[in-house]
Amino acid sequence: MQALYNHAGEVVAYQYQHMLVHPDNLKVLGLILGNCVFSNQANMLGKLFQQKVYNLSGEVLASKDEASLPLPQSFDTTGSIMEAWQILVKIRDHSCPWVTAKNNWSHSSLGELLYAD
Repeated sequence: MQALYNHAGEVVAYQYQHMLVHPDNLKVLGLILGNCVFSNQANMLGKLFQQKVYNLSGEVLASKDEASLPLPQSFDTTGSIMEAWQILVKIRDHSCPWVTAKNNWSHSSLGELLYAD
């Protein structure tokens, strides 16, 4: 499990395998397929590369920590896989557009986009 941070250094999500997980309630908020990032409503939010999540305009949405964290005792792996499956079956188009990375942060963070969906 790896932490994803917003521009202020706050944890906005965790990545566990291909799932994006809420930092508080540990519910699945989205998926990463290849390097494409999808919300829980199967909307493409951006791409993950160079340890950062970029929106489709190339602005940084989140920065990913390289260090691995232990799974919390309360994390329900089986339940999370089932939640991820519900997102996966909604994804119809997995062709990700090319994203050119920029150094500036987006006005919206990954957390805002994931929590809104």
